[in-house]
Amino acid sequence: MRSRVPLRAIPKMAKSKDIFIDMMRGIYKKHVSSIFDYHTNDGCSRSLWLISMRITNLCNQRCAICAQWGEKGYNFERPNTVVRQQVDVETYKRMIDDVASLKPHIYITGGEPFLYKGLVPLVNYMKRKRLNVQIVTNGVGLERWAGEMVENEWDALCVSIDGPREVHDECRGLKGAYDTLKRGVQKIQAIKAEEGRQKPYIITLTTISNRNAGILVESLEEAEKLNPDGMIIYYSWFTTEEIGRKHVAVMEEKLGCTPTAWRGYVMNRDAIDLDALVENVKTIKSRKFNSFIHFIPALKVEDIPTYYRQPDNLFGYERCVAPWFMVDIMPNGDVVTCRDHPDYIVGNIRDDSLMSIYNNERYRAFRRALKSCDKGLFPICARCCGLMGF
Repeated sequence: MRSRVPLRAIPKMAKSKDIFIDMMRGIYKKHVSSIFDYHTNDGCSRSLWLISMRITNLCNQRCAICAQWGEKGYNFERPNTVVRQQVDVETYKRMIDDVASLKPHIYITGGEPFLYKGLVPLVNYMKRKRLNVQIVTNGVGLERWAGEMVENEWDALCVSIDGPREVHDECRGLKGAYDTLKRGVQKIQAIKAEEGRQKPYIITLTTISNRNAGILVESLEEAEKLNPDGMIIYYSWFTTEEIGRKHVAVMEEKLGCTPTAWRGYVMNRDAIDLDALVENVKTIKSRKFNSFIHFIPALKVEDIPTYYRQPDNLFGYERCVAPWFMVDIMPNGDVVTCRDHPDYIVGNIRDDSLMSIYNNERYRAFRRALKSCDKGLFPICARCCGLMGF
């Protein structure tokens, strides 16, 4: 277990007392109380901190490396009626009422969250309940809702930027995607400056691929033009057919579940120019930027080639405790144990309260099964945000 909170982020977050307290609670939940539950409570958890909501499958972009809508995206294999299923706002509000006293951190992703029509009133409701809300977006709704987001003090927007205009649009499969993102962020920053506000914080997300590995320095320089509060670089999550088959065997044996979502993460790692990537990372680490920079996972430069060439190498990230402090909700209301690999369903918020699901027998069985595996991990966990991401 290792802390992956970038030290330069702490002074920035400390300017907002509520966010600083929330961040400290998250560190405590992951590294203290969830560890206690892991060892003592037979699959139960008393440490819920993070509620991850994949609020919609819909997306207006087609990023090549996306496990949902990319070249091998698993959503293409699902019926359109299933992909378009969504939970109504009132059901989400009842869920929020159920958990508000716990002060969980809410993490909203997609698809593209702003394509969920009730997003803005729902997040405003969460803010009235004094919850911290973080949203991952490609920027499509930022310009339209900039004023309302600042006025209601949405906490953080994580905006995806993959490089300069041409590269970004190519990665996103949509011409004009870069300009849409830039206009939205600039409008938010202008309103914040005019009104003397800090929120929402702007965090840029850059995912390394064969299209930008050799221009990563230029990509961060482009991201810095948006005046973000922080910049995060993902080395990317992926797997192989061999690891996937091992994962299927383990899940079938331990939980009677045949997973398929992993196929969306099979990628051609050889397409990434590792020499160029290493040189770019060295340059970035040697330079000073105005905002904090955080690589995920936190690799040594010399370990970068191994990360891609040996996808079962864990780099010391053993034992996943994510299911002991977080829960994931799919667009149709299904509650799953991992948002990246949402094959094992433990309940649905349209039928039961989230808190009754969080420690039901299916959830406890999953935790016990995970704990019983070698190094406390399923085969697929070797490249996963839940293990290495935060």
